[in-house]
Amino acid sequence: MAKILLTRGFWLFLVGVLVGIVLVGLSARAIHITSDPQFCMSCHEMRIVGEQGWMYSSHYQNAHGVVAECTDCHVPPGVVATLWTKTRDGLKDIVVHTLGNPNPALMDWDHLAEQARSKIRDEACLRCHENLTPKGASIKQLIAHREYLRLGGEKRCLDCHTEEFHGRFREMLPTPEELAAALQSRR
Repeated sequence: MAKILLTRGFWLFLVGVLVGIVLVGLSARAIHITSDPQFCMSCHEMRIVGEQGWMYSSHYQNAHGVVAECTDCHVPPGVVATLWTKTRDGLKDIVVHTLGNPNPALMDWDHLAEQARSKIRDEACLRCHENLTPKGASIKQLIAHREYLRLGGEKRCLDCHTEEFHGRFREMLPTPEELAAALQSRR
């Protein structure tokens, strides 16, 4: 037994295990930190989406007091899916933030919204909205949701629900003309 403890392979194995434990711990902490809405809104591009959209939407302010955070919708459940999505989207966000248009008013929000919406799965919606035909629902809601359930995956929640998430934040953006006037007045 003493001879095994003195072998180089044993110590390499032990160091590998310790490094693995540290990396798992750091990864878990990083996921926790980067899942906070304040972290998501730390970039100016997302601040306006969050502060002028999400914080005025029913997913932030509602009668039930439930707040849907960024990761509730934008990150699918499961360890592998979470790691993949956070890595892919995080790297894309870094590139857009550093190399893209720094002015939120001039960004192509239609294209960005289309990209973001294409990644949101119905499972994200259904985690909170389990009962699609609740007692007291409007006839319009009942008919639409029964059709959704009948079609079984042919339609997506986001095919109909288009403005509930970040509200209408684009209405808060200055127009290119207003921006030009503001920049001119600073000179």
